[in-house]
Amino acid sequence: MKVSQITEIIENKVPKHLAYEWDNVGLLVGDKEKDVNSVFITLDTNLETVKEAINEGADMIISHHPILFSPLKKIEYGTPEGDMIRLLIENNIPLYAAHTNMDTANGGINDKLAELLNLSDIKVLDENPLFPDTGLGRYGKIKAITLSDLTERVKSVLNTPLRFTGDENTIIETVAIGSGACSELVPVALKKGCDVLLTADMKYHQMIDASSLGLCVIDAGHYPTEICVMDIFEDILSDTNLNIIKSKNTDIFKFLF
Repeated sequence: MKVSQITEIIENKVPKHLAYEWDNVGLLVGDKEKDVNSVFITLDTNLETVKEAINEGADMIISHHPILFSPLKKIEYGTPEGDMIRLLIENNIPLYAAHTNMDTANGGINDKLAELLNLSDIKVLDENPLFPDTGLGRYGKIKAITLSDLTERVKSVLNTPLRFTGDENTIIETVAIGSGACSELVPVALKKGCDVLLTADMKYHQMIDASSLGLCVIDAGHYPTEICVMDIFEDILSDTNLNIIKSKNTDIFKFLF
């Protein structure tokens, strides 16, 4: 199967036009006509995951987080980015990324998180006016549960430690979700009548401000709220004959308790 055929399958599910203007998605490195037998799926593309893909004998990398956000003036070997690009080119490994289009599309990361938490009546949190039924975040109903018990459920489902704000005895019935760093969804979640926002990378004062406005916040970390993207990519390509290899590189953050 050619790279172009693989990217077409992905973009039928998570169209490129759903990505934000500042984003960098699609085929970022490599030949779209290359024949591919094995694809390497990863959350992050960095020097370590590229080396891992090479060691696994992958023909192509499919990633959530892209590279080359800013225009490059030089590719300097001896730097992490320069060495990563060199290895991709030298080993003829095309790199494809689906980032904010995977966040906003139907069936993307936020829908997957809502499914994992068994939410019902799921709706788009911050709707895209140009493309109905798509947009950033999701919100939905959950059987009445205390914030304390919900944090334990999130901790178990996402297999992660977490931070949270709000009274532990608060009854939660409407949950907002924003995978990765989605602090901008706080006012939207409040407007939609949500009791809690599950997201990541919240700053100290953002947590305080949200709590003072009456919105509980669960910060479960960037990696834990997005690692399910590998399962989504795998599902999208499940009807192909491709050998799918999932990255074993884990969260770069280590926790001490």
